[in-house]
Amino acid sequence: MGNSACCTGAEASADHEQKEITRKEAVPGAPDLPGPDVSAPMAAQASPGEYFIQLNKSTGARLGIDVDHKDGETLLIEVINDGLVMDWNTAGNKDRVQVGDRIVEVNGINKDVLQLVDECKKNQVLTLKLRRGQ
Repeated sequence: MGNSACCTGAEASADHEQKEITRKEAVPGAPDLPGPDVSAPMAAQASPGEYFIQLNKSTGARLGIDVDHKDGETLLIEVINDGLVMDWNTAGNKDRVQVGDRIVEVNGINKDVLQLVDECKKNQVLTLKLRRGQ
């Protein structure tokens, strides 16, 4: 233990910062390729007939939907009222929420309707996975 090299917090931090800078710099002559689209919420994990939307409920705004939860696992959208879902639809997003669609997951929570409802009540960003109605 006597001769092992060690760095102070400041030296380790500076070394880490240097690695970060080096890693982020482009190699001269390399093509400028776009990175992953982090604004698209987990679209790669959607099955056929499913889609994701992201709603910012952190201001306390209402979702503006009436749902049925009789199946115990999903929320069936019966009515779309004024609120975040209608705002999503009128904002020109590719996937518009429709009456008859089912909310199958909210922020990674699924298959438990009580937990889905509780998550939807929280004032936070909600990532909803929906399944198109049949």
